[in-house]
Amino acid sequence: MSPVIPPQERTKSPQPTFNLRRFHAALHIRGGTVQAVARNAQVSDRHVWYVITGHRHASARLLGVIRAAIGESGWAFATGQTDALRDEGASDGAA
Repeated sequence: MSPVIPPQERTKSPQPTFNLRRFHAALHIRGGTVQAVARNAQVSDRHVWYVITGHRHASARLLGVIRAAIGESGWAFATGQTDALRDEGASDGAA
């Protein structure tokens, strides 16, 4: 029989650390808003802000919605994995 682990001792899944300015840039380049992210994740925009600023723990669903809103390039940029932000969905790029 496995031991019961009290809730306070359970490890939470690792949360990404967002750079607020980079997150704004990634969201802006995709034409998104925090309000739209919140609406899609069915949470308040205040909760999204708390998650982005590191004051709250995000659910997997919210992280998925944020990642979809800013794209893979935006995610890597906002979480500090890269210093380059590419506009993945640009229709006005050079051919």
